[in-house]
Amino acid sequence: MTQLFTILLISLVVGIWVYNRRIQENAYKAAQKACEDASVQNLDGYVALKKVYFDKDSDGKRQFLRRYQFEFATDGAQRYAGFIVMRGKWPVIVEMESA
Repeated sequence: MTQLFTILLISLVVGIWVYNRRIQENAYKAAQKACEDASVQNLDGYVALKKVYFDKDSDGKRQFLRRYQFEFATDGAQRYAGFIVMRGKWPVIVEMESA
């Protein structure tokens, strides 16, 4: 019984890790698209998880959100920050500092 519990626990942890990794990949794709649309260069090639929180939507329902940060540059010298808020696997807000 203990072995079954251990296997189930490990499977749960791996499943959560894979799910979170897919969300991070979708956030990265959204950052790449935002940079392409703004004609700027995405730096470092990753997004960093900055915040995990609950918020209410327009109907008053609680929703689980993740906020990722990425960096971009217009000419390579000055770095600017951008943020992506993800609800589930989908980006809901993409913000970029003024360059």
